Amino acid sequence: MNLRSVVPALGLIALSVTAASAQEIAKGVNLDGYVDVVGTGTTNNSSKENATPSTTDFASQAVLKVGWSLADGKVNTLISTKSTSFSTSSDPTDPKNADGLEMVEAYASVKATPEITVSAGKSYGPFGYYSAYSTGLTTVTGSLTGNMYTVNPAGVWLAYAPTDKLTITAIVADGYSTQYENYSVNSEYKVNGAANKVSKAGIVSPGLDIVFKPTSELTLNAEGYFDPSAGGEDANGKAGSIYYGAFNIEYKKEAILAAAEVLYMVAENFGETNSKDATLTSWAAYLTYTLPSSSPVAGAVTGQVSQYLSSKTATDDSDSLTKAQLALLTNPFAVSQFGLNYELFYVMDDKKNNVAGKALDTFGIAIEGLYVIP
Repeated sequence: MNLRSVVPALGLIALSVTAASAQEIAKGVNLDGYVDVVGTGTTNNSSKENATPSTTDFASQAVLKVGWSLADGKVNTLISTKSTSFSTSSDPTDPKNADGLEMVEAYASVKATPEITVSAGKSYGPFGYYSAYSTGLTTVTGSLTGNMYTVNPAGVWLAYAPTDKLTITAIVADGYSTQYENYSVNSEYKVNGAANKVSKAGIVSPGLDIVFKPTSELTLNAEGYFDPSAGGEDANGKAGSIYYGAFNIEYKKEAILAAAEVLYMVAENFGETNSKDATLTSWAAYLTYTLPSSSPVAGAVTGQVSQYLSSKTATDDSDSLTKAQLALLTNPFAVSQFGLNYELFYVMDDKKNNVAGKALDTFGIAIEGLYVIP
């Protein structure tokens, strides 16, 4: 369940076809988007030769969405493009420096009945709790659970909502798994998640997502998918599969927003030898408190902890990563379309790849300017 709830400090809803921040530019046509600029500085205890003990980096991301409705809202279409520029190395030829423009979503939805909506196209889908867009987050940098999130494949999905408390979504797509790699703020803090390949052409992947809201404050979400041929190959050249299951919970009442998620994945034939499987586990939890109106500046404070655990695989021998974050999101000019956000974070990489087998400790600070189309 990608987070689509209000960000307390900004009063914004993560981008969607009917987002509250979207502007109608023609009858039935809405424009939405943002520019996100982040500066990050880190220091670490690396003892490796040629390692960078401290870094200062900048990243910029722009999202532009166009959505339109037909037939009195029974048909909705969305196109979303994302442009990203980031640098984590002083060498301009380093692959950790990147610029790119990508169409990340392009899909249409038809409300077949009051309870059933059928959609098709390219989408991030329902898997994973955290939003794929900056306007849906309560921190500046991401959670480690994002390393196990799916790609945004093309497919078809059917959402069935018999009541306002239950939504069941069934999906068939061209594979959810690929190799995940988070570019980080220095060459030592680099997260490799599920080391697997894109599903082979012609083989689709089924998935299921169930959202249950027993009360207006509480949301429960269970999800899973099966991605055939996305694992590694065994000694006979037979491709293995990916199995994924996750659960998340959210509680929201007045000034408090609390949430947690856990993800588990098995990648066949990706163990220390290609006859063994790799198991990946990740979890995250956070608590956000919206500051009272009497505060000097409108904002919210978030404390977040996440962890990524993996068995040894052919491409990533990391045993564990742990991340702690403390973020402050603010509205310095009392307008919901501009946020000035701050974060302190700490990451421990237990690869023991330094002198004397010490874990790598990274301390960092991040400052973000988030500008939303008014």
